[in-house]
Formats: sequence, C-alpha cells, structure tokens
Amino acid sequence: MKEIGEYLEESNKIYQILLGYKPEQTSLQQISKFKWNEFSQQRGLSSNSSGVYLPRNQTAVIQSDSEVIPLSLFHEYFGHGLYCEQALTGRKLVSLEKRLLDEEKREFQEKQFNLESLEEFRQQNNIFQELDELKRQNLETYEGFAIFTEFLLSREFDLKEMFEKRYDSLATQDKNQIEKLASFNKEYGDLATFYTQGLARRTTTQRTKRLLEDIYKDKLKDIKFALLYGSKKEFSDIDVFIVSDSLSEIETNWIDVVVHSSDIFEKRIKLFDVVDSEALMTGELVIGDRKYLESKRTQLQNQPITNEAINHNLRKSQEQQILARECSKYSPLKATGLSYSFQYLSNALLLMQGKRALTRNGFNEVYNHLFIDDKLTERR
Repeated sequence: MKEIGEYLEESNKIYQILLGYKPEQTSLQQISKFKWNEFSQQRGLSSNSSGVYLPRNQTAVIQSDSEVIPLSLFHEYFGHGLYCEQALTGRKLVSLEKRLLDEEKREFQEKQFNLESLEEFRQQNNIFQELDELKRQNLETYEGFAIFTEFLLSREFDLKEMFEKRYDSLATQDKNQIEKLASFNKEYGDLATFYTQGLARRTTTQRTKRLLEDIYKDKLKDIKFALLYGSKKEFSDIDVFIVSDSLSEIETNWIDVVVHSSDIFEKRIKLFDVVDSEALMTGELVIGDRKYLESKRTQLQNQPITNEAINHNLRKSQEQQILARECSKYSPLKATGLSYSFQYLSNALLLMQGKRALTRNGFNEVYNHLFIDDKLTERR
C-alpha cells in the first residue's frame, strides 16, 4: 500500500486532468488511533469511524493508522472536501457553517457554556435551522458522492478488494445510491457522473470531446462536426451543437446538445437562423471536419439575404413569443422564449436593412445602433 502522501499527490493529478481542478481550500488532519477515541467522543462520532469532514473549517480528519486509510482519504478529502469546494450546495453548506460559527462566538465569547447550552442556542438560531434543513435535503447526494469517490479512486489505485469489504458494511440506502452512480458511471463515464452530482464544469474542447465520446461512443465517427459554444460558465449547462444524421439530442440541467441533420443545417444556414448562426460563428470545434466548418462560416458571411430568410426569422420570432405566453410567469422557459423571440425579430429587422449580425452579441450591437441610437438622436 502507498504512503498517504502518494495517494494525495496522484489523486490530485487525476482530478486536475479530469475536471480542471482539485481540492485547494480543504486541509488534511491525521489523528492516531490512540487519540481518535477522545476526538470521536468530543465530536459525537462512532468509535468505529475512521474519518470525518468538518465543513466550517474545511478540514478532512482521518485516523492515521486505520487499515482503510486510503478509503478514508478518498471519502473525506476528495469526496466531501471537493464537493464543498466545487458544488453550489457544498459551498452553501460551508458558508452557513461559518456564519453559524461567528454567531456562536459572539454568543459565548464571555460565557461559560457546555454542549447542552450550545444545543439550546442552535435550536433557536435561524442559521442553524437553515443549515439543518440543507443537510436533510442533500444528505443522500452528499454522502453518495463521497462513497462514489471511494469507488472511483479505489479503481484507479487497484484497491477494489478493500472497497468491496467496506461496501459490505454499508447501509442498504447507501448501497442503492452507489449502485445507481456506478451504473450511470459505467454507461456515461466519469465526467458525466461528476456533473450530474452538481460539480463545477470547467469546460474546454478537450473535456467536451471526452464527454461526448463517453456518451455517444462510436456514433460520433459519422458526424459532420461538434461545436462547443455558449457562456461556458462553471454552473451553466454545457452547450454543444452537432451536425449529424444519426445522433439524438440531449437536454439536462448540465448539458444541452442540439443536433441538426445535414439537410436541416444547410437549410437553416441559408435562412440565417439565429440558433445555427450563433453556434457556427462563436463555437469552438470539438471534433469533425474543420474544412467543412470553415466553408459554412464563409457561406454565412457572403451569401445573399433573401425575403425567405427575413420571413423565416419573423415567423420564428412569433413562434417563440407564443411558446413564452403559454409558460407560467416565473418559468425559465418563458424567459428563454422571450429572449429567442427578441433575437429572431432583431435578426429579421437587421436583414431588412441589409445587415448580417450572425451572433447574439452582434444582434444586440447592430440593433441598438440602428434603432435605439437613431431614435435618441431624433429626440435630441
């Protein structure tokens, strides 16, 4: 078995390559078995435990002479630690814990207190109530992710037998959770599994290529191209545009894959369709025929503007507006529909002026210049 420092270093490299980050704010504390009993009693832990993660100071504490020390490291440091750094729920957990700590310090800084008085204070504290509810709602994901991390890294370090022994002692609920995650992981790969658990997405073309290969497998070889576009923010969905005659679209809370057949793509490019134009002009090539991609970009910049293209964008604007009206007031789909309705309308008006903006930013800039700035000038 490796030294703890070797597991730490090699696991950090695995995560940095896979996700684009590793634990940075999490510290590691090792306590000997001799002192562990006292520590576990103070924290209200089972004497059979071998580790714990403390969100308020972001510390993974593990028993240094445990027989399962690699699994404890994987669970507490890379499981809970990474989740609290790189998932929104984890970050909120840490924030609430730190706010609660500040309030406890203010309350008891000049008082004698014990666990009973501390518990009484917490039961009447709003932050504690919010924290307790957050833990209750997310416990399954929080613990499931940490156990999955044990599963993943034990596979990397050939510790499968050690993990299986630990797995046998798990509660039925935890076993069911890890079985679901392991099954999903086998079908869709490591990146997809992390992203479904809410971890930050440091999106690059290389990472997106791996993700698409894990999801679509051999079917990718027949595509024209796949483009990565959109905001690429770490908690926004990953936007991918693919031209293919065989792949299916995907829409989840972490990835949105738009797939257009070759015929539909060619038609929509001639019509200066907002969706296809935006992806084509702003997207980064992930996989596919770069020469074909560049030829389509050139076509979009040089082809004639037709009445058919103008009417197409006007019609799509109306369709999106109708869809938005059918959504409830606070539905995100309503905002999306209104946004696309505006973009299609702006594009139609610009095309009438002989202008081709081609991207969302271009629509806004040219529209403002042609219609808003001119009106302001007239008023003056």
